[in-house]
Amino acid sequence: MTAHKDLKRIIRRRQKRTGESYTAARFQVMRDRAALLGLETEGRRASEPRRVDAVVLKVNRQSLRVRILGEDGQITFRSSDLWKVVPGHLVTLVIEKRWIWREHPYASGRIENPRIDVEKLGLVPLPLHDEWLDDLRSAYEPYRDPDPYAPLWRKLTARPRAGFEMDPIAWGVLPGFDVDENPTCDAAELAETGDGEGARRLLIEVLGADLRCIDAHALLGSLEFDRSPARAIIHYEIGIRIAELSLPPDFDGVLVWGRLYNRPFLRCLHGYGLSLWRLGKLAEAQRVFERMLSLNPNDNQGVRSCWDDVRHDRSWERDVRA
Repeated sequence: MTAHKDLKRIIRRRQKRTGESYTAARFQVMRDRAALLGLETEGRRASEPRRVDAVVLKVNRQSLRVRILGEDGQITFRSSDLWKVVPGHLVTLVIEKRWIWREHPYASGRIENPRIDVEKLGLVPLPLHDEWLDDLRSAYEPYRDPDPYAPLWRKLTARPRAGFEMDPIAWGVLPGFDVDENPTCDAAELAETGDGEGARRLLIEVLGADLRCIDAHALLGSLEFDRSPARAIIHYEIGIRIAELSLPPDFDGVLVWGRLYNRPFLRCLHGYGLSLWRLGKLAEAQRVFERMLSLNPNDNQGVRSCWDDVRHDRSWERDVRA
C-alpha cells in the first residue's frame, strides 16, 4: 500500500508539472519506470535473473551504491554478499528484483566475480601538476657505500628527471572543500584514537563522493593490514591502479614525498609491498619497493630496508614485523 501511495504521489506531481490527465501522466511515469528498471512492458517479469557489470561506489552495512555500466545514475543494491567487495571493485550483479522507492532505484540479488579493472570504471584521470626538472643528487644528501642502497641510489639519480605532483583530490581535497577541510585527515585522526569503525565510515563516504581519493584507499588498507593483509592488499591495489591512470606509458619521472599530494600514491605502494611480503610473495614485493625507490629516491618511508630484506629472501616472520 505504501509503495502504491508513493507511485500515486509521483504521478500527481507530474500532473501538476505537465497539466496532463491522471491517465496520461500515469502512462508516462510507468513507461519511464519500465525503462529505468530494464523492463519491456509494465509488469513484465524476467524468467531468469539479469546479469550486469557494475562499479562499486559505496559499501554500506546492508547495501551497495553502484553504477551499472551502460546506465545513467546510481542504484542501491541489496545482497548478502557485501563482505566480498570494496569501493572501486568491478562486480557482476545477478539482479533478481528491481524497484523504485521515493524516486530512487533499488535492486537485490547476488554479487559475483568482484575484480579490479579500473579501465572500466569510467573515471577521469587526475591530472599531474607542476612539471619541473629534478636534480636529485644536488637536492638530497647522497647514500654512500657500504650502505646496500648506495649503488641503486647512484643509478636512480644519475641524471636529472622530470618531477610532478599529483592532484589535490588524491589527498582528499574534494571539490567544494577548502584545503583545511580534509576528511581523510579526519579519518586518520579517528584511527589514531582507536575509532577504526568511525574512520572506516568516513572513508567510505569520501569514496562515495569520488573514487579517485587515493588516500582513502590507502587508509582503508591500513585499517585492514594487521588483521588481514589479503584484504588490505585489495584496497592498496585499487588505489594504485586509479593513480596509475594519471601516468603516461613508460613513466620515468619522479613523484617525490616532499610534494604533499604524491604521498597517497606512495602510501598505497608501500602498503601493497608490505602486504605482498607478509603473504610470502617476496619477488613481487621487491619489484614494488624498487618502483617506490625510483619514484622517490630520497626514500622518506624507509623502503630501502624492506627492499634489502626481501631481495635477501628474509621472510616477514623472520624480520619480526608482524
